[in-house]
Amino acid sequence: MRALPALITIVLLPVACDVPETPRTCEADDECEDGERCDDGACVAAGEGEGEGEGEGEGEGEGEGEGEGEGEPEGCRDDGNGSLSSRELPLAFDVPLRMLEAESEADDIPVDVVGVDVAGIRSWDFTAPLAADVPTEVQATTIDERHWFRDEVDALDIVVGDGEVLYTAPLDDENMGVFRRTATDLFIHAVASVEPDSTFISHDPPIRALVYPLVDGAAFSSTSDATGTFEGSVVPYCSTDTYESTVSGRGVVRTAAGDFPALRVLTRQQVVVDNCFGLPLLVVEHRQVVFVSACTGVVVSVTSAENAPDFAFSEARRVRRVGLPD
Repeated sequence: MRALPALITIVLLPVACDVPETPRTCEADDECEDGERCDDGACVAAGEGEGEGEGEGEGEGEGEGEGEGEGEPEGCRDDGNGSLSSRELPLAFDVPLRMLEAESEADDIPVDVVGVDVAGIRSWDFTAPLAADVPTEVQATTIDERHWFRDEVDALDIVVGDGEVLYTAPLDDENMGVFRRTATDLFIHAVASVEPDSTFISHDPPIRALVYPLVDGAAFSSTSDATGTFEGSVVPYCSTDTYESTVSGRGVVRTAAGDFPALRVLTRQQVVVDNCFGLPLLVVEHRQVVFVSACTGVVVSVTSAENAPDFAFSEARRVRRVGLPD
Protein backbone atom coordinates (compact mmCIF):
# COMPACT_ATOMS: atom_id res chain seq x y z
CA MET A 1 0.00 0.00 0.00
CA ARG A 2 1.22 3.48 -0.84
CA ALA A 3 0.71 6.66 1.14
CA LEU A 4 -0.74 9.87 -0.18
CA PRO A 5 1.75 12.18 -1.93
CA ALA A 6 3.46 14.91 0.06
CA LEU A 7 0.50 17.09 0.96
CA ILE A 8 2.72 19.83 2.26
CA THR A 9 2.39 21.38 -1.18
CA ILE A 10 -0.81 22.82 0.29
CA VAL A 11 1.06 25.97 1.20
CA LEU A 12 1.51 26.72 -2.46
CA LEU A 13 -1.61 28.83 -2.80
CA PRO A 14 -2.40 31.41 -5.47
CA VAL A 15 -2.60 34.97 -4.28
CA ALA A 16 -2.60 38.20 -6.21
CA CYS A 17 -2.26 41.89 -5.54
CA ASP A 18 -5.28 44.13 -5.83
CA VAL A 19 -7.71 41.35 -4.87
CA PRO A 20 -8.85 41.98 -1.28
CA GLU A 21 -9.77 39.02 0.89
CA THR A 22 -13.21 38.59 2.44
CA PRO A 23 -13.44 41.25 5.18
CA ARG A 24 -13.96 40.27 8.80
CA THR A 25 -17.30 41.32 10.22
CA CYS A 26 -17.30 43.66 13.22
CA GLU A 27 -19.32 46.01 15.39
CA ALA A 28 -16.49 48.10 16.82
CA ASP A 29 -12.90 49.07 15.93
CA ASP A 30 -11.40 46.92 18.70
CA GLU A 31 -12.65 43.78 16.92
CA CYS A 32 -10.35 44.47 13.94
CA GLU A 33 -6.60 43.96 13.50
CA ASP A 34 -4.02 46.68 14.00
CA GLY A 35 -4.19 49.17 11.16
CA GLU A 36 -7.89 48.46 10.55
CA ARG A 37 -11.14 50.08 11.60
CA CYS A 38 -14.77 48.95 11.64
CA ASP A 39 -16.79 50.46 8.79
CA ASP A 40 -20.42 49.51 8.19
CA GLY A 41 -20.02 46.09 9.81
CA ALA A 42 -16.72 45.09 8.13
CA CYS A 43 -13.03 45.54 9.02
CA VAL A 44 -11.26 47.74 6.47
CA ALA A 45 -7.83 49.36 6.30
CA ALA A 46 -7.57 52.46 8.46
CA GLY A 47 -7.98 55.45 6.15
CA GLU A 48 -9.97 53.51 3.55
CA GLY A 49 -13.11 55.41 2.71
CA GLU A 50 -12.04 58.37 4.83
CA GLY A 51 -11.08 61.79 3.53
CA GLU A 52 -12.63 61.54 0.10
CA GLY A 53 -11.00 64.89 -0.49
CA GLU A 54 -12.39 68.08 -1.85
CA GLY A 55 -14.87 67.99 -4.70
CA GLU A 56 -14.89 64.48 -6.18
CA GLY A 57 -12.08 63.18 -4.00
CA GLU A 58 -9.33 63.76 -6.56
CA GLY A 59 -8.18 67.36 -6.03
CA GLU A 60 -5.00 67.69 -4.04
CA GLY A 61 -4.38 63.98 -4.10
CA GLU A 62 -3.63 63.79 -7.81
CA GLY A 63 -0.39 65.70 -7.52
CA GLU A 64 1.06 63.64 -4.66
CA GLY A 65 0.94 60.01 -5.63
CA GLU A 66 -2.37 58.60 -4.46
CA GLY A 67 -3.00 61.89 -2.74
CA GLU A 68 -4.78 63.00 0.37
CA GLY A 69 -8.18 62.57 -1.23
CA GLU A 70 -7.91 58.87 -2.07
CA GLY A 71 -7.11 57.28 1.31
CA GLU A 72 -5.32 53.90 1.42
CA PRO A 73 -5.95 51.93 -1.80
CA GLU A 74 -7.62 48.54 -1.75
CA GLY A 75 -5.58 45.39 -2.38
CA CYS A 76 -2.38 43.92 -1.09
CA ARG A 77 0.39 45.89 0.54
CA ASP A 78 3.54 44.67 2.28
CA ASP A 79 3.72 46.48 5.60
CA GLY A 80 7.50 45.95 5.71
CA ASN A 81 7.70 44.66 9.29
CA GLY A 82 9.23 41.29 8.35
CA SER A 83 6.15 39.22 9.19
CA LEU A 84 3.31 38.14 6.89
CA SER A 85 -0.31 38.51 7.98
CA SER A 86 -3.29 37.04 6.13
CA ARG A 87 -3.98 40.52 4.73
CA GLU A 88 -0.53 40.47 3.09
CA LEU A 89 -1.37 37.10 1.50
CA PRO A 90 -4.82 37.75 -0.02
CA LEU A 91 -6.63 34.86 -1.67
CA ALA A 92 -7.79 35.31 -5.26
CA PHE A 93 -10.27 32.94 -6.90
CA ASP A 94 -9.85 31.83 -10.51
CA VAL A 95 -6.66 33.84 -10.89
CA PRO A 96 -3.87 31.55 -12.17
CA LEU A 97 -0.38 31.88 -10.78
CA ARG A 98 2.07 30.83 -13.48
CA MET A 99 4.79 28.47 -12.29
CA LEU A 100 7.65 26.34 -13.56
CA GLU A 101 7.78 22.83 -12.13
CA ALA A 102 10.39 20.09 -12.33
CA GLU A 103 9.87 16.58 -10.94
CA SER A 104 12.14 13.56 -10.88
CA GLU A 105 11.34 10.06 -9.64
CA ALA A 106 15.09 9.64 -9.21
CA ASP A 107 15.08 12.44 -6.60
CA ASP A 108 18.07 14.06 -8.29
CA ILE A 109 17.06 17.67 -8.96
CA PRO A 110 19.93 19.85 -7.66
CA VAL A 111 18.84 22.49 -5.14
CA ASP A 112 20.28 24.81 -2.53
CA VAL A 113 17.71 25.45 0.19
CA VAL A 114 20.35 26.62 2.69
CA GLY A 115 21.35 29.74 0.74
CA VAL A 116 24.26 32.14 1.14
CA ASP A 117 24.80 35.47 2.90
CA VAL A 118 25.14 38.41 0.53
CA ALA A 119 26.03 41.66 2.29
CA GLY A 120 24.43 40.37 5.47
CA ILE A 121 21.21 39.25 3.76
CA ARG A 122 20.38 35.58 3.22
CA SER A 123 19.87 34.80 -0.48
CA TRP A 124 18.46 31.71 -2.21
CA ASP A 125 19.01 31.33 -5.95
CA PHE A 126 16.48 29.45 -8.10
CA THR A 127 17.11 31.28 -11.37
CA ALA A 128 18.78 28.39 -13.22
CA PRO A 129 16.55 26.46 -15.65
CA LEU A 130 16.02 22.79 -14.85
CA ALA A 131 16.03 20.03 -17.45
CA ALA A 132 12.64 18.73 -16.34
CA ASP A 133 10.93 22.14 -16.25
CA VAL A 134 7.35 22.31 -17.50
CA PRO A 135 5.01 25.32 -17.28
CA THR A 136 2.01 24.95 -15.00
CA GLU A 137 -0.62 27.09 -13.32
CA VAL A 138 -2.01 27.04 -9.79
CA GLN A 139 -5.30 28.66 -8.85
CA ALA A 140 -7.91 28.53 -6.12
CA THR A 141 -11.58 27.95 -6.93
CA THR A 142 -14.80 27.76 -4.97
CA ILE A 143 -16.20 24.23 -4.68
CA ASP A 144 -19.17 23.90 -7.04
CA GLU A 145 -20.59 21.75 -9.82
CA ARG A 146 -17.20 21.78 -11.57
CA HIS A 147 -15.87 19.42 -8.89
CA TRP A 148 -16.95 15.78 -8.68
CA PHE A 149 -16.29 15.76 -4.91
CA ARG A 150 -18.74 18.53 -4.05
CA ASP A 151 -21.21 16.14 -2.37
CA GLU A 152 -18.40 14.49 -0.40
CA VAL A 153 -17.32 17.89 0.92
CA ASP A 154 -20.92 18.80 1.81
CA ALA A 155 -21.18 15.55 3.79
CA LEU A 156 -18.28 16.66 6.03
CA ASP A 157 -20.49 19.46 7.43
CA ILE A 158 -17.58 21.89 7.60
CA VAL A 159 -18.51 24.99 9.59
CA VAL A 160 -17.37 28.12 7.78
CA GLY A 161 -17.50 31.15 10.05
CA ASP A 162 -17.89 34.84 9.24
CA GLY A 163 -14.92 36.09 7.25
CA GLU A 164 -13.75 32.51 6.51
CA VAL A 165 -13.64 30.84 3.12
CA LEU A 166 -13.81 27.24 1.90
CA TYR A 167 -12.15 26.44 -1.43
CA THR A 168 -10.07 23.98 -3.40
CA ALA A 169 -6.65 24.23 -5.05
CA PRO A 170 -4.28 21.70 -6.63
CA LEU A 171 -1.72 19.82 -4.56
CA ASP A 172 -0.16 18.30 -7.66
CA ASP A 173 -1.27 17.17 -11.11
CA GLU A 174 -3.40 14.37 -9.65
CA ASN A 175 -4.85 15.69 -6.38
CA MET A 176 -6.79 18.67 -5.04
CA GLY A 177 -6.93 19.95 -1.49
CA VAL A 178 -10.04 21.18 0.31
CA PHE A 179 -9.01 24.21 2.37
CA ARG A 180 -10.59 26.48 4.94
CA ARG A 181 -8.91 29.80 5.53
CA THR A 182 -9.49 32.05 8.52
CA ALA A 183 -7.83 35.29 9.59
CA THR A 184 -5.35 33.29 11.69
CA ASP A 185 -5.06 29.80 10.17
CA LEU A 186 -5.12 27.74 6.99
CA PHE A 187 -6.61 24.25 7.37
CA ILE A 188 -6.83 21.30 5.02
CA HIS A 189 -10.00 19.26 5.51
CA ALA A 190 -9.71 16.74 2.70
CA VAL A 191 -7.85 15.53 -0.39
CA ALA A 192 -9.62 14.60 -3.62
CA SER A 193 -8.28 13.21 -6.87
CA VAL A 194 -8.65 15.12 -10.11
CA GLU A 195 -9.94 11.88 -11.63
CA PRO A 196 -13.57 11.38 -10.53
CA ASP A 197 -14.35 8.75 -7.89
CA SER A 198 -10.74 7.73 -7.32
CA THR A 199 -9.46 9.34 -4.11
CA PHE A 200 -11.30 11.20 -1.36
CA ILE A 201 -9.71 11.31 2.08
CA SER A 202 -10.85 13.51 4.96
CA HIS A 203 -8.79 14.69 7.95
CA ASP A 204 -10.09 14.85 11.49
CA PRO A 205 -9.23 17.25 12.95
CA PRO A 206 -8.24 19.24 9.86
CA ILE A 207 -4.54 19.71 9.23
CA ARG A 208 -3.26 23.05 10.46
CA ALA A 209 -1.10 24.00 7.50
CA LEU A 210 -0.30 27.66 8.16
CA VAL A 211 -0.65 30.09 11.05
CA TYR A 212 -0.86 33.84 10.51
CA PRO A 213 1.05 35.99 10.92
CA LEU A 214 4.13 34.16 9.68
CA VAL A 215 7.07 35.36 11.79
CA ASP A 216 10.67 34.20 11.68
CA GLY A 217 11.15 31.69 14.51
CA ALA A 218 7.48 30.71 14.82
CA ALA A 219 6.57 27.00 15.00
CA PHE A 220 3.26 25.16 14.68
CA SER A 221 2.15 21.56 14.31
CA SER A 222 -0.89 19.31 14.08
CA THR A 223 -1.82 15.62 14.02
CA SER A 224 -4.85 14.30 12.13
CA ASP A 225 -6.53 10.98 11.42
CA ALA A 226 -7.10 10.46 7.69
CA THR A 227 -9.79 8.10 6.37
CA GLY A 228 -11.41 7.43 3.02
CA THR A 229 -10.77 5.90 -0.40
CA PHE A 230 -7.36 5.97 -2.07
CA GLU A 231 -6.95 5.49 -5.83
CA GLY A 232 -10.19 3.57 -6.18
CA SER A 233 -9.16 0.73 -3.88
CA VAL A 234 -11.94 -1.25 -2.19
CA VAL A 235 -9.70 -1.43 0.87
CA PRO A 236 -10.37 1.58 3.16
CA TYR A 237 -7.50 4.02 3.62
CA CYS A 238 -6.46 5.03 7.14
CA SER A 239 -3.44 6.97 8.33
CA THR A 240 -2.22 9.31 11.05
CA ASP A 241 -0.64 12.45 9.57
CA THR A 242 1.66 14.70 11.54
CA TYR A 243 2.80 18.12 10.33
CA GLU A 244 5.60 20.06 12.04
CA SER A 245 6.48 23.49 10.63
CA THR A 246 9.01 26.18 11.53
CA VAL A 247 9.50 29.61 10.01
CA SER A 248 13.26 29.61 9.66
CA GLY A 249 15.02 32.46 7.92
CA ARG A 250 14.27 35.68 6.12
CA GLY A 251 15.96 37.00 3.01
CA VAL A 252 15.68 37.29 -0.76
CA VAL A 253 14.67 34.54 -3.19
CA ARG A 254 15.91 34.89 -6.75
CA THR A 255 13.79 33.40 -9.56
CA ALA A 256 13.43 33.77 -13.32
CA ALA A 257 10.45 36.06 -12.60
CA GLY A 258 12.49 38.37 -10.35
CA ASP A 259 13.75 38.73 -6.80
CA PHE A 260 11.33 38.43 -3.87
CA PRO A 261 11.78 39.24 -0.16
CA ALA A 262 10.58 36.09 1.57
CA LEU A 263 10.28 34.01 4.71
CA ARG A 264 11.44 30.38 4.58
CA VAL A 265 9.08 27.78 6.04
CA LEU A 266 10.32 24.25 6.82
CA THR A 267 7.70 21.49 7.09
CA ARG A 268 8.12 17.85 8.04
CA GLN A 269 5.21 15.57 7.15
CA GLN A 270 4.98 12.07 8.57
CA VAL A 271 2.26 9.69 7.36
CA VAL A 272 1.69 6.44 9.24
CA VAL A 273 -0.61 4.24 7.16
CA ASP A 274 -2.41 1.54 9.18
CA ASN A 275 -4.96 -1.23 8.63
CA CYS A 276 -7.76 0.94 10.08
CA PHE A 277 -7.51 -1.03 13.34
CA GLY A 278 -4.33 0.61 14.61
CA LEU A 279 -1.72 -1.76 13.12
CA PRO A 280 0.93 0.32 11.25
CA LEU A 281 1.68 -0.83 7.70
CA LEU A 282 3.84 1.95 6.26
CA VAL A 283 5.63 5.07 7.49
CA VAL A 284 6.58 7.79 5.00
CA GLU A 285 8.20 11.16 5.65
CA HIS A 286 8.72 14.13 3.39
CA ARG A 287 10.32 17.49 4.03
CA GLN A 288 9.42 20.63 2.20
CA VAL A 289 11.05 24.04 2.06
CA VAL A 290 8.87 26.89 0.84
CA PHE A 291 9.55 30.58 0.43
CA VAL A 292 6.61 32.91 1.04
CA SER A 293 6.52 36.52 -0.16
CA ALA A 294 3.97 39.25 0.51
CA CYS A 295 1.32 39.74 -2.19
CA THR A 296 2.62 36.82 -4.26
CA GLY A 297 2.40 33.86 -1.87
CA VAL A 298 4.73 30.90 -2.22
CA VAL A 299 7.31 31.83 -4.83
CA VAL A 300 9.38 28.62 -4.48
CA SER A 301 8.44 25.18 -3.16
CA VAL A 302 10.98 22.36 -2.84
CA THR A 303 9.98 18.81 -1.84
CA SER A 304 12.56 16.28 -0.67
CA ALA A 305 12.81 12.60 -1.47
CA GLU A 306 10.99 10.24 0.86
CA ASN A 307 12.54 9.95 4.32
CA ALA A 308 15.16 12.69 3.86
CA PRO A 309 17.03 12.90 7.20
CA ASP A 310 17.03 16.72 7.53
CA PHE A 311 16.28 19.99 5.76
CA ALA A 312 19.80 20.45 4.35
CA PHE A 313 19.09 18.19 1.38
CA SER A 314 20.76 19.08 -1.93
CA GLU A 315 18.68 16.89 -4.25
CA ALA A 316 14.91 17.08 -4.52
CA ARG A 317 11.90 15.17 -5.81
CA ARG A 318 10.01 18.29 -6.94
CA VAL A 319 10.82 21.97 -7.43
CA ARG A 320 8.14 24.52 -8.23
CA ARG A 321 8.76 28.25 -8.55
CA VAL A 322 7.19 31.32 -10.07
CA GLY A 323 8.30 31.78 -13.61
CA LEU A 324 7.53 33.22 -16.98
CA PRO A 325 6.68 30.19 -19.11
CA ASP A 326 6.62 30.67 -22.86
